[in-house]
Amino acid sequence: MNGLNDSISKNRKNIMEKKYYHLIVPTILILFLVVGTSAFAGEIDTTLEKLDLSGFLRMRAWYTSSIIKVPGKFAPTDTYKSVNYQDMFFRNRLNLKLLPNLEIKTTFDVFSTFGYQNSGFALGKGSTNLITRNVYAVFKPGDSSEISLGLKPFSLPGGYILARDASGFQYNQDLFKKKIKAYCALVKAFDDASDTFGEGSDPTDYADDNIYFVGAQFSLSSSISAESYYVHENDKFISESDGRKAALNWIGLHCKLASGNWLCQLGVISNWGCLKLRDDETENFECRDVDALLFEFLASYRFGNLRCSLVAEGATGDPNNSDDEESFQDIKASHGFSYFVVDNLGGIALRGSGESSWFGLYGAGFKLHYPLFGSISLDLNLLHFETTEELTWEDSTTTYLGDEIDFKAEYVYRETMTLFFQSGVFMPQDAYKALDAVNHAADGVVFEAMMGATINY
Repeated sequence: MNGLNDSISKNRKNIMEKKYYHLIVPTILILFLVVGTSAFAGEIDTTLEKLDLSGFLRMRAWYTSSIIKVPGKFAPTDTYKSVNYQDMFFRNRLNLKLLPNLEIKTTFDVFSTFGYQNSGFALGKGSTNLITRNVYAVFKPGDSSEISLGLKPFSLPGGYILARDASGFQYNQDLFKKKIKAYCALVKAFDDASDTFGEGSDPTDYADDNIYFVGAQFSLSSSISAESYYVHENDKFISESDGRKAALNWIGLHCKLASGNWLCQLGVISNWGCLKLRDDETENFECRDVDALLFEFLASYRFGNLRCSLVAEGATGDPNNSDDEESFQDIKASHGFSYFVVDNLGGIALRGSGESSWFGLYGAGFKLHYPLFGSISLDLNLLHFETTEELTWEDSTTTYLGDEIDFKAEYVYRETMTLFFQSGVFMPQDAYKALDAVNHAADGVVFEAMMGATINY
């Protein structure tokens, strides 16, 4: 009897051991996966702590109409024409902080325009228009200095001369307890050197455009600030379309005074140097001396919530000739003053983003800004434009370019979503019709409207 009990006990023990054996192996595997995943998750969490992701998604719908000719890609024919389209812009900023004083910054954009035959997001197309805007490193040797290198944004005050992403280097230095911020930069705008074997065996046949600038921002007091800079461009690139080279210089001074309800801004930029233009007959380059000037002015006063501003901007030159010796030159400008004559927001524009904003033109008028309920803002612009040189149209000689009325309404929801609407009406005069870019006799107005939304994250 005792032998039988021992046998049963032994069998039961074997059965239990087999049963628990099948449980132990999966348990060990699960524990291994949990521990390993936790460790890996810890590494991910550490990496995520170094990442800073931000950006915005913007959708806009444009509508334009005109019975006169307007410049650019939306130019109507001799008859009444309207253009409507939509665009989408998705900006993603991804910054990786490797060390407390070392950071890598990147910017990627997805952009497309709807309503064009060859647009990337046309019906039946799903191509992605991914654009790399910025990839650069920022190193801070100390609390008062910063070095940035790579494909990065470069911008000078107002965007009158330069406001573009480019490959280059910039150094910033704070001085006198941050009352002065000095900076210098080198921009390599174009480089097409060829080297077949990577050993310098090919001839040194290359084209480039080197841009240098140095400047300083001054905070003289809590109400007075200024910025001054010098820019030099040595452009050796020969464009097949215009055959233009240049050695140009700019000196700029921009001042700002804010006191109580008053705000005043004044800026002036002197531009001189040599435009090297190719003669189509001789194929030789001739130097055309440049001596030009650009100015900006704003005087603003706040009556309660309403801010009223008197504005004026312009530059010397021939409005029909960007290469005139008195025409103000730029590198790659991006400046906005109105919704039609000088506009960098999109839609139609007489002078748009990427070109000199003002040469041969000046504008003046009033701008009104009124906020409502802390989340709504209204803007109204009443502007008058002239040319700096008299232009002849039929039997009249005039400088009267035209008048413009702009309106904008914006609503901000919890600092994340913005809804906006803007419209502009331009009423041209004889000087506008005498521009080579327009050269059209019909009377009428140009109307533009845009509505859209922006979501920030």
